[in-house]
Amino acid sequence: MTGKALVGADLVGADLVGADLVGAWRERGREFIAADGSVKADIPRNSQIMYSADGFMGVLNTPRQRARVSESTARMDLDGVDANERAQAAFGVVSYFGRYEVKGDSVLHTIDAALNPNLAGTTQVRHVTLVGDDLTLSAPPDAKGNYFRIHWRRASKT
Repeated sequence: MTGKALVGADLVGADLVGADLVGAWRERGREFIAADGSVKADIPRNSQIMYSADGFMGVLNTPRQRARVSESTARMDLDGVDANERAQAAFGVVSYFGRYEVKGDSVLHTIDAALNPNLAGTTQVRHVTLVGDDLTLSAPPDAKGNYFRIHWRRASKT
């Protein structure tokens, strides 16, 4: 793995390729950046994103302090709890999978399925900063110039 860094919008070093992202990454923090440049940290999260060598990806991003549901752990879904409990369990969760492609200093996530059904069939663009085992993915600014970025570290095999 070669170290790469972005200075402004310029990639320093070799161009990013898909192989640079292959593996599992654990979230280290997430921030919201306002158009005026102010930064606000998000709540702590348990999150992992994975990229495969053959172009597939998946992410699960959950608030760290989610309350447990009343249903036993025998079920993998939330169908055994009432609508309010399901809504609370899903609140703040981002989960999707699909394919990815690297273009320049961005990664495109083309979503096959997601917890939010409106995301299926869309392509989400993330600006990439990669330095060694530290990865930062930044969303494009919204109409007001605000955006978020998530900091990841390559997951250890130990």
